[in-house]
Amino acid sequence: MLVQGRVLSIAPRAVLAVLLLPVACDKKPDAPPDRPPPHVEPPTVPEPVADDEPPPPDPTSGRTGLVPEGHPQFGRLEGDGFPNGCKADGDCFVGGCSSEVCSAEQGVITTCEAVAIPGWPEDAECGCVSNKCAWWSAGGTTLPGGAPAGDACGDAVCQAPQTCVKYYGIAGPSGPQFESCEVVCTPGKTTCPAGTTCVTVADGPGNVCR
Repeated sequence: MLVQGRVLSIAPRAVLAVLLLPVACDKKPDAPPDRPPPHVEPPTVPEPVADDEPPPPDPTSGRTGLVPEGHPQFGRLEGDGFPNGCKADGDCFVGGCSSEVCSAEQGVITTCEAVAIPGWPEDAECGCVSNKCAWWSAGGTTLPGGAPAGDACGDAVCQAPQTCVKYYGIAGPSGPQFESCEVVCTPGKTTCPAGTTCVTVADGPGNVCR
């Protein structure tokens, strides 16, 4: 190296330091180590509701009306002439001067004479019975005075062992259909009631006890 006419010698270590300095300055810091992504809980998916689940039981099912249609006070007690359709007990209301009427109409007004109902149970309630507002009893009570039990057959009611038999007369299906209370039998096999025998009425009910 020439400085003011003199040759200067530079030590090899100084040259090496000068040459390495820029390299050291250009070195970039090491990148941080890779880290795993943060843990994210998956969204909670509600379980599907089965479409075939049975509906809840109907609290009005299995009820029997307290007042039979043949009762002399049926029309008054059951609000004959007032709306009576219902789907639940909340659709039915007690009305009348003596709170004797059960119907689907609020504020029913009746005359205020005494109405005697023999056998009226303490657990009688006004509610929905077979989609109609009616009096019913949790104990299953039914007032007497209804239509006689049996098999309805036209204008008659058949009593056991009779049943209602429907048939065509001599004109066949082109003529009118008849019905009558009969004890159906099988010739040679059925024991008919006393005083009757098993006969065949060809243009009538067939094999019956008469």
